[in-house]
Amino acid sequence: MIETLNEYSILYVEDEPDIKEDIEEYLSAYFSIVYSATDGEKALELYYKYQPDVLLLDISIPKINGLDLAKKIRKENSDVKIIMLTGHSDKERLLTAVELNLTKYLIKPFSPKSFKETLELLATKLQKSNVNYLHLGSNYVWNRQKETLTLQSNEIKLTEKEHRVLKFFINKQSQTISYEDIMVEAWDNSFEEEISLDSVKNLISRLRKKLPTDLIVSVYKKGYIFKKI
Repeated sequence: MIETLNEYSILYVEDEPDIKEDIEEYLSAYFSIVYSATDGEKALELYYKYQPDVLLLDISIPKINGLDLAKKIRKENSDVKIIMLTGHSDKERLLTAVELNLTKYLIKPFSPKSFKETLELLATKLQKSNVNYLHLGSNYVWNRQKETLTLQSNEIKLTEKEHRVLKFFINKQSQTISYEDIMVEAWDNSFEEEISLDSVKNLISRLRKKLPTDLIVSVYKKGYIFKKI
């Protein structure tokens, strides 16, 4: 299960250089992208810019502490997974952390075993809650809610026709989609003007370049199949 983390990005915030370097290296072995910051203000900036899937926050960081940072993000995102790291164990901080719906609360120093167990728990929770995301392979993700395509958390720009056809393919996985079906889906006035077969093939060719290899399979003289994910 932990291997599925390579489909996600993480933002790690820690102000102690030695700890930060070691944990960053460890995280890089599991996540597709690791963003990092040494203070809360920079972390918030990176969060807004990249919208990472997971936050790994130390409580005692400069400018905006980890708890306040989590509170700010929780106000607009109830789904992002948050793991909190701290050397403190006082009741007040623990109670505040509980209200933030954390995936895990780790008290430093923690063992490699407990950290790996935390990542395994995280992977399980991500898979269970990830109904809005369709992973197309090779770090390509379709966000069903936003209807956006990303590669390693970076959005891939689609033309209007490419967007229509990709959405149509996703809803018709493993079904043969005819050239005529694509014409109707992609062109508003397909019934009023003649759309050439070459136009359809060129559209699919452009779309293929923005997707994992062999996701769209040609069906001889009929159309295409979008592989079952």
